[in-house]
Amino acid sequence: MESILAAFIGLIATLVLYRYLRQRNATARQRVAAMLRQYDSFAKDGLSEREALLRILFSRSGWQKLPLDFLGELIGCLASKEALLRFVALAEDCGYTKDQLPEIVSRYPARDRMERLTCVLSRFGYQLQSDQRFKEAEFVQKLALALGPDCYFTSLPLAITYHIIRPGAVRRRALYSNGVSTSSTLPVRTLPRRGASL
Repeated sequence: MESILAAFIGLIATLVLYRYLRQRNATARQRVAAMLRQYDSFAKDGLSEREALLRILFSRSGWQKLPLDFLGELIGCLASKEALLRFVALAEDCGYTKDQLPEIVSRYPARDRMERLTCVLSRFGYQLQSDQRFKEAEFVQKLALALGPDCYFTSLPLAITYHIIRPGAVRRRALYSNGVSTSSTLPVRTLPRRGASL
């Protein structure tokens, strides 16, 4: 009797460990597909898109610690549920849920959080672009552009990526002109001349 009980407990422990390792080793695409299935089940239960996405975020590790207003603003900035779920997968892969997002929430006021997150994504996209990983850079830069459409540091790098991977694209020209017009409104600082005392 005891051996049957020990075998049953061993079987359950093996299944739990297998599910844990399977989820941990899943690719970003598989995790996004799983989150979309979870979203569909919430939608069938009658939840609105915003409520379903918030439930998905709260079910993921690392996202429960973030304030509700920040998550709501993030859902509002990213136009589609697919874009949000891709961002969730990217943030989890890069470790943003452990260090970057909690730091942004704790250090910056609510009005500056999305701009700071946009800077982090834009910097990561530029790094991917420098490594000549252009398709990944395009994906990250599109997310940064969705979070900060009026920032020159989101539209100009994406325009450069489009120039490299899609020469002659009309979207590239619009992004470039938007980035240049946005950057021309920045205040200009003059540097002191050499030898001048401060």
